[in-house]
Amino acid sequence: MRKRKIQSKITKLTCEKFSAKVQDSVLFENVNVSLNVGQLAVLYGPRGSGKSAFLRSFAMLNQEVYPNIEYTGNVYFDDHSIFKMDEKEVRQIVTYLDTNFLESLDYLNFKELIRLVFGSSYKFKIEDHASGLDNFGVLKALYKFEKTPLSSLYVLEKIGLLLFVSSLRQSSVLILDCLLDHLDDEHVESVTRMLKGLSEYKVIILATRTLKRFIGLGDVLIVMKSGQVKFYGDPKEYVLGV
Repeated sequence: MRKRKIQSKITKLTCEKFSAKVQDSVLFENVNVSLNVGQLAVLYGPRGSGKSAFLRSFAMLNQEVYPNIEYTGNVYFDDHSIFKMDEKEVRQIVTYLDTNFLESLDYLNFKELIRLVFGSSYKFKIEDHASGLDNFGVLKALYKFEKTPLSSLYVLEKIGLLLFVSSLRQSSVLILDCLLDHLDDEHVESVTRMLKGLSEYKVIILATRTLKRFIGLGDVLIVMKSGQVKFYGDPKEYVLGV
């Protein structure tokens, strides 16, 4: 069946009774959540809670980890099921970032990263994006301009660079899978300011294993344990209920 094309900009992400399993092992089950552009959601769960498998689903990345994964239920971008969309199209809508990206950057320079993300035909000049790079805390780190090795950047600068690239891609869904867990409190505050600027035109999902540091950032809180959503709603209600 020919998959239906939709526009790359969306306004809403919805999961309806969404489950995934590999043979007899359940990764997550019966997830029902709805997030709108402009919202920043914090997804909390301990290691093995199913949150990474859940988030990778939105970018169709689980097949690379679990070739035999099976889904039931559905995920919609606006009113369109992602399972009726092309993989390339889904990944134009979703930017998924985890800690593996930080290590991968060490093998590239700035120019190679831009070429990898956007293709060799993409025209990019640092001077045209100086303001944006500065807003994301990256400009001063590019001491060799396009030839700057990304291994020379600090963790905060690498995260800022990834967020800057995400802003250029204009994806509608940005997922940070435990990417911020190893930052100190001062750096978390800095990244929070960057995310607040991006959240005006994106659904942002920040996954973490350390809820205390991030619960105050989200408009929505999702708590997962053993593959199930134990809480979904206003973070203030969760705090009052604990």
